[in-house]
Amino acid sequence: MSKPPEEAREEKPLITPANQGLPDLFKTFKRFSTKEWLETLLQDPSDFKNLKVNSITWIKALASPFSHEFIQFIVEDSVSRQQTRIAAGREETGDWVLVGWNWASGDTPSDHYKLPLPLLSVTFDDPNKKPDLRALAYVLSATTEKHPAYKFRREMCWWYAETVLEVMHEQFGGKVKEWEWSRYRYSFIVKTSFIRRRALTKHAESFKRQLAEEMSY
Repeated sequence: MSKPPEEAREEKPLITPANQGLPDLFKTFKRFSTKEWLETLLQDPSDFKNLKVNSITWIKALASPFSHEFIQFIVEDSVSRQQTRIAAGREETGDWVLVGWNWASGDTPSDHYKLPLPLLSVTFDDPNKKPDLRALAYVLSATTEKHPAYKFRREMCWWYAETVLEVMHEQFGGKVKEWEWSRYRYSFIVKTSFIRRRALTKHAESFKRQLAEEMSY
């Protein structure tokens, strides 16, 4: 005797899919030190084994104190194809990894990330050569260990972003894109003319909308 349609619809699959997509860790906002981030990935390696880095972008936050610079990277689950964006960078209080950030909302965790202006990007198109998330975590942690203290005009946010991008490019290759305003890295935007700042702001607002709507960079 067959079951009524209502009961049949309530039945659950006998086998749970092997891949559930992105781990729950990425679904709520959290800040990790670079050391804590690496330890988290190593603690449960099976949860992160399918996560690959599609691209890394070096960004200047125009509306932040001292024209803060950081990196963001797009991570993809190679099985489910789900993607997320993660930010990392050096602040006065330490080197941090930010996950679960609701980019689509347009909100930022702090003033350090307001009005993002893209400077340089490295894109890893070859699926066989894409770095995994753990490899990037090692580079972030090692960069912190190399010069752990924030030093103004030396080992500050600019130095950290550039070092991580260069090391990842050296180790994994990838295609480099130099954005229109890349020449403004290492500089304080407040020193530029009013007209130029207005042009930079317009470009940053456009990129902010792009971040909210897609996962290209």
